[in-house]
Amino acid sequence: MVLDTAAKEFAANGFHKANVNTIASNAGISVGSMYKYFSSKEDLFSETLENGIRMLRKDFFDVLDSNADTFTKIRRIFELPVTFAREKPYYLNLYLNLLSGGMEYFAEKYARRIESVGSEFFKKLVKDGIDSGQIDNDDIDIDVLTFFLDNHLMMFAFSQVSIYLKLRKEEFLGDNSDTDYIIDNTVEILRKALGRPSVK
Repeated sequence: MVLDTAAKEFAANGFHKANVNTIASNAGISVGSMYKYFSSKEDLFSETLENGIRMLRKDFFDVLDSNADTFTKIRRIFELPVTFAREKPYYLNLYLNLLSGGMEYFAEKYARRIESVGSEFFKKLVKDGIDSGQIDNDDIDIDVLTFFLDNHLMMFAFSQVSIYLKLRKEEFLGDNSDTDYIIDNTVEILRKALGRPSVK
């Protein structure tokens, strides 16, 4: 409850303008009680990010550990930010804030931790796809492919909550900017590009 409340405040106002008193009030606890668990505003922000990382890792690896085929897993991973944007959009905005100016300290501290989730997921997904014969590995640089996949996922995820990126999406896709349409076609393009003949 406290961390979700903190995530909402940090996402709405950024770290520097977020108010610990507001977080405590909205969480229904005293400021004194808040400081029993978090030594500072920075400590609270850090733990809020850690909570988001834990949720992200669990969701990603639940998909990876499922019995679905490679391209169904890709579909499910692209469906995650749609669900997140509906249920907890403030966490997406919280991470989006890390890209802004004035957040270099936290970016330095957390970028690799956050990005390692997608990196580990996609590298394992691609390697499993190659090993199972679902992905054609002829001349594929796995690192570049996983970077490409994660970049596409990242932009798609942030387009669920960022006005700028929503408008960018509409500029490129026009009437075809519906999330289901994008996911369907992303999976189909990847299946045609990466799948072995028996999978395509």
